[in-house]
Amino acid sequence: MPKQSLPEPTQKRSQAISDIDEYGYCIVANALDGRIIDSLKLRIQEQAKAERDFGYHRKGQVQDADGINQWISTLINKGEVFESLITNALVGAIVSHLLGEEFILSDFSAHVVRPGAKPLPLHIDQWWMPAPRLPLDNYARVSDINRDNTTTGAPQLADTPINPPCVVNAFWAISDFTLQNGATRLVPGSHLSGKQPPPNTVHEEFSIPLIVPAGTCTIWDGRTWHGAGANTSNEERYGVTTYYGGPQFRPLTNFTLGTHAAIVEKASLQLRRLLGFKVWNEYGRTGISDEEGFALPANEQLSTLKSN
Repeated sequence: MPKQSLPEPTQKRSQAISDIDEYGYCIVANALDGRIIDSLKLRIQEQAKAERDFGYHRKGQVQDADGINQWISTLINKGEVFESLITNALVGAIVSHLLGEEFILSDFSAHVVRPGAKPLPLHIDQWWMPAPRLPLDNYARVSDINRDNTTTGAPQLADTPINPPCVVNAFWAISDFTLQNGATRLVPGSHLSGKQPPPNTVHEEFSIPLIVPAGTCTIWDGRTWHGAGANTSNEERYGVTTYYGGPQFRPLTNFTLGTHAAIVEKASLQLRRLLGFKVWNEYGRTGISDEEGFALPANEQLSTLKSN
């Protein structure tokens, strides 16, 4: 595993790609300017308060059993200010490097880490991928895979075949990330181990905190071990995840069903592709597609027919 140096914030595409290949993550400096940071933070604060007031926040999640933190999901519906985060050119280039030219948005949510939050267990984003097996070895049936029956072990360089990256997470710091307010922790090089962390275990001794200023975007390979740190400060920590996956994988958020019709109607071709409306090698089809290869909704499809 790499030990001598770690990725530094950069705006160079070549350096970012080199870092994510070697360490499993890269840090894009100054990805957002001060004006957009302020707008994003205000919109997150407003939405978080409203969702808690109406009881819409998600409690007792796998990664936050205490319910102190808050996730605000499906940001595509919660303010135009968020949209530029999922179409950022440099981020898209890095995601394309790992996943190829065709990829879709799997999740788009804000994460509020509040004072008193405990460190969250380290995990990987593509925990659901079946582990490689020899032809006659026993294996977990794909629909039986869960976070408790994955292949765990040490985060050291594997000497047997491992899965390639299938998802990529671009995590935007909307406030400064500090050691005190729960900066995300990563295990450099863990993406090449072929292993996952044991469930519900915090490994602060060999993870590193991402101490970065607001406006930074940290991108990690879906196999990289990571988790939010403890918030021992008196301030909230704000982040937004733009999480991408291969077009053949079911996304974490069902954007084709959950995106407001008015947003889909005015969306650019790029945004509609990211939301999963474009057919990929016949997957995602609804019967007939338009000239651009996008699936058509039910009300534009053929229904039961009878010929004379």
